[in-house]
This record gives sequence, C-alpha cells and structure tokens, in this order.
Amino acid sequence: MVSDLNAQKSVNRKSKRLDEKKVLNTLNNILKALEAFEGNYHKKLNYEKLSEYLKLSTPDANNILTLVLKFQKIFKNTFKHHQLQRKIVNGAIYLIADKDNTCPLIPKQIHMTRSSAKLLSDVTYTFKHVNRGKGFNLKFINTELLKNIKKLKATYPYLFMENGNNLTYPSEMGLLLGEAIFSYSKTHKKLTDIKLNHSLITFEEDQDVRT
Repeated sequence: MVSDLNAQKSVNRKSKRLDEKKVLNTLNNILKALEAFEGNYHKKLNYEKLSEYLKLSTPDANNILTLVLKFQKIFKNTFKHHQLQRKIVNGAIYLIADKDNTCPLIPKQIHMTRSSAKLLSDVTYTFKHVNRGKGFNLKFINTELLKNIKKLKATYPYLFMENGNNLTYPSEMGLLLGEAIFSYSKTHKKLTDIKLNHSLITFEEDQDVRT
C-alpha cells in the first residue's frame, strides 16, 4: 500500500512538472509571436489561430491573454521610466528597479519652431503610411529626411525612441504630437499651442527656442 502511494505521488509530481513546462512553453511561444510586431506595427496577430496552433482551450487562451495584457500595463505604467533587473545578494535573487536613462523624461513645457512642427508631422506621416511602422536608420544618413530627423531627435530626444538595432522610431509622445499637428494643419489656422497629456507645447516662429 505504501509503495502504491509513493508511486502515485511520483506520478503526480511528474505530471505537475509536465504541466508547468507546457505553460512555460506556451508563454514563450506567445512572446515569440509578439516579437513579430517589431517593425510591423500595422499588422494584426490572429490570436484565435495562435491559440488553436498551441492547442489551448478557450478559457486558458483568455486567461493567458489577460495575463500578457496585465504585464503590458504594469511595464507601461509602473515601470515607465525604470527597468527591472535581476540581482543576486548573498545567494538570494532579488528584483530591483533601475532608472531607465534611455527613455528621456518629457518636459511639462515644450517650445517648438513651426518648421520643426512641420517636420515632425511629415516624419509621423512617413512612419505610418510610407514606412508602415518601420523605423529610420540614422546610422547611414543618405537622405534629407534622415538628416532632419537626426537634428530633430537631438533637439527633442523625448519625441523618439530606439530599438537597439540602429533604428529610430517616433515615441508615443512623438506620434501623438505629430498626428495632432497634422490634424491641426488641415484647419488652416495658425498653430499656437497644444496640450498633450501633462505637457504644453508652444509653437514659435523659427529662431532659437527653449526645449
């Protein structure tokens, strides 16, 4: 009897390890699928087909999707300007939050020339409708547009972001502001200022302005 109980416990432990391995493999496969969005932000991922391929039940597929979106919310809000790091102290593993210096803070007051505003609008339009979500390679400056993007990025670094592969993208703030400027230009009114999130952007005639 004792031998049978031990054998059953061993089977249960192996079954549990297999279940845990399956969960980890499933999460890894979903993360790999999400990585395909890099440079292809205009595309859509058919999550139902992915769930079928991974042989997930509808409840499991929904629970995993909820978990992934929860992670996204945490990293977007809680760790917006920080990066999680793994640190070992006295043999114990800790998670620490380091300041992310690659993500410039957005000023509450931004002064921008009208020519820079027009350029940002053009960059945003090109990024969305011409490049279709693909970044700009500023390592090889061979067009006037890339030259202007480099200057714009140097003046307003918080309007851009990098992915580590020599590609530069408009940041979330850059996209919002570029789209707002583009929409405003259709009204043919003189652009004076725009309020976005917690920032006030003031537009001035072309001259040296504060950033």
